[in-house]
Amino acid sequence: MEKYCRIKLFDLQLDGKKMLTDFSFSFDGKKAICLLGESGSGKSLLLKALNKNPNLFETNGQIEYYFLEENKNLNWQEIVNFDNLDNEWQSFLNKFLKTNKYLSLKIALILKIISKPDFLFCEDLHNFLTNEELNLFLMFLKKQNIKIFYITNQVENSALSDYLIVIKNNKIAIEGKTISVLKEEKLMKLLGYSLPFYVNMSIQLNYYGILDTICLTKEELEEAIWKSN
Repeated sequence: MEKYCRIKLFDLQLDGKKMLTDFSFSFDGKKAICLLGESGSGKSLLLKALNKNPNLFETNGQIEYYFLEENKNLNWQEIVNFDNLDNEWQSFLNKFLKTNKYLSLKIALILKIISKPDFLFCEDLHNFLTNEELNLFLMFLKKQNIKIFYITNQVENSALSDYLIVIKNNKIAIEGKTISVLKEEKLMKLLGYSLPFYVNMSIQLNYYGILDTICLTKEELEEAIWKSN
């Protein structure tokens, strides 16, 4: 049976102020869900509420939460034994940890998935991962059959998900398959998000059936066009 996690319809408040209204979503049929919203819109508060109140959702799987303040001074060489990991894991870690920048945060993130949870809820990965690293991480989770819900205020990072939820004025403004949501360019602009050039270009090419993916860089776009020919 496929593992499920469904967030029940609820309102989120902070000090009497309403942050989110009628919020709900489900992992059914989705691998990577992104919640896009402005700073201060309640995204991190939502994760902390879910972490502290399991009655807000129903699931038959294991959930892990990653918060930026956790485990900042870990020595990964003392904790992660490469000899016990298969070739796929070792290949991923060699690429993911190739630079020492934000190494402790990356190790803390790895430790959340090494037990292979069914679901991972993450806070602000864009604060320490490049687009390339985030894409590498999301692709690896799919191979490991770990579903992820992550939050961001960066539209570039949201483009890496397969399902996108955009919040504005304390409620869900639009949601759906990521490429379909990003195609709503006029609405996204009204919500305060301008699409990066190569994201917009790949969406335009999708209209003509040339591409079926979203590209963040010139190199990704060129490679995608080459493969489509």
